[in-house]
Amino acid sequence: MMLVMPVKPISLLSSSAATEREAAAQVVAESPGDADDFTVLFCCTHYDLRKLGSALHAKGRTRVIAAATSRAIGTDGFLSAGLTGFSLPASRFKVAAAPIEDIRQFGLPDARELVRTLRARLERGRQSRLPHLFAMLLVDAEPRCEERLIASLGTELGGVPIVGGSAGDAYFNPAGNSGGARILHGRRALRNAAVLTLVACEEPVLALSHHHFSPGRRRFVITEADPEQRLVHEIDGENALEVYTRACRLKKDVHRAGSFAPYPFMIRIGDHYFARGMQRIYPNGTIEFACAMERGLVVTVAKPADMVVRLREMFANMKTTIGRPELVIGFDCAARTALMEQRGLTRRINTILASNRVVGFATLGEQFNTIHANNSFTCLGVAAPR
Repeated sequence: MMLVMPVKPISLLSSSAATEREAAAQVVAESPGDADDFTVLFCCTHYDLRKLGSALHAKGRTRVIAAATSRAIGTDGFLSAGLTGFSLPASRFKVAAAPIEDIRQFGLPDARELVRTLRARLERGRQSRLPHLFAMLLVDAEPRCEERLIASLGTELGGVPIVGGSAGDAYFNPAGNSGGARILHGRRALRNAAVLTLVACEEPVLALSHHHFSPGRRRFVITEADPEQRLVHEIDGENALEVYTRACRLKKDVHRAGSFAPYPFMIRIGDHYFARGMQRIYPNGTIEFACAMERGLVVTVAKPADMVVRLREMFANMKTTIGRPELVIGFDCAARTALMEQRGLTRRINTILASNRVVGFATLGEQFNTIHANNSFTCLGVAAPR
């Protein structure tokens, strides 16, 4: 009689420990297993990533990556203090990860070499022929290099789904300390950096870029902009803020970026519309967006739908496609997270996220295939074993 070994599950992690050492102890306790298991953490910014990495390393957890955030998503939904994450068992997942030391200097040749290196590592040894592959990118938001970075990596991955999030807390804490490291790889806490992870597994996966908007009918043209700084000076040849305010039917004296959160611009890329929300308004009427906006770009103002209903529909579609998820890695735009809090929707959305095993964080931008998005919930579901 042949014995069937039980399938080791993905561990979902959550801790509200006050110190890095206590948090590391709780992570290890919640994910006992092989030293080759791969751990991903999303840490609120009161933790020092270097100390956390060292504490985990001291306990034998060397295969660890992490991102810093203001809001993490864990087993009970959003939290503003503590950490969340997941651990992929080495018996079921083959994982290769590498840091990108300086994302400001990273280009297509670097992406080609990095992806080839990670693919070669996955093909070594046992489990080299696992049928499903996906990638994840954790990136420091401060250098504002995401557009070029994800375009290069997504192109080189050639159809392998990739999702990711931009780390930092500038949206919820604009006056806070920007000097701390926002990316962790092993024991190394990094700034101006990213970590690319390539994962092979037995179960199907599905990557989605979700939002609750539909495009409006009226079109506008960006007529003066600085894409490098993500600034828009003029729309349709007029002051950007004045045009945007009229398009959203808001009062003329509105000068807070949060007032525009329900009505981001939308752009069309292929058959998909992506939202482009603002981050800051300048006294002269210039608008700073969370993604690059170029001169000549055609945009429309989004029409919001019910966020809760649309999120439920997205998860229903995911289950129809791959079955019940064992894990959903979720990257939720900080502007969406803030809007949930302002409108009292967080409790209802927490219930949806928890019931679908979502772990992730509130981001300063989301990566999806070759696109740097914002105002989205970008996610990847890993199907539960059958």
